[in-house]
Amino acid sequence: MRKALTAAVACAAVFFITSCASIQRSWDQGAVGQTAELINSGSAQKLYAMSASPFIIDGEVVPLTADVAGFWAGIVKAGFRVDAATFDTGTAVGADSYRQFADTMEARSFFARYVKDGTRILDFTTAMGAHIRLLVRSDWFSLRILGWKGPF
Repeated sequence: MRKALTAAVACAAVFFITSCASIQRSWDQGAVGQTAELINSGSAQKLYAMSASPFIIDGEVVPLTADVAGFWAGIVKAGFRVDAATFDTGTAVGADSYRQFADTMEARSFFARYVKDGTRILDFTTAMGAHIRLLVRSDWFSLRILGWKGPF
């Protein structure tokens, strides 16, 4: 009886650990899909509403909310599309993550001051082979976009 109970607990623990990784990957894929869909549908206002301020774009900190709105409006107006977005990787932010946006004091300061635990860096590829990087976090079951890099 005791061996059966121990085996059941061990199986439950393995299942729990593997399902946590699957849940995180699913959330990451959903964040990429949601962002791509909003860009493709021209929903600059929704993207802006999901964005933090200040915001980091290709290593440059954008402190004004109007400029963040202008960034999304510019992407939509230019006709930028994220067709067939394929999720590549999702990683938790660490001490040197700012370097994935720019190896500058500005990026380092942004990450130190505004990027909280639980924030993730998501990389994806478009159908044309362009790579895009998002800096995101979950805020009460909703996506918050803190940064963008790309296409590169």
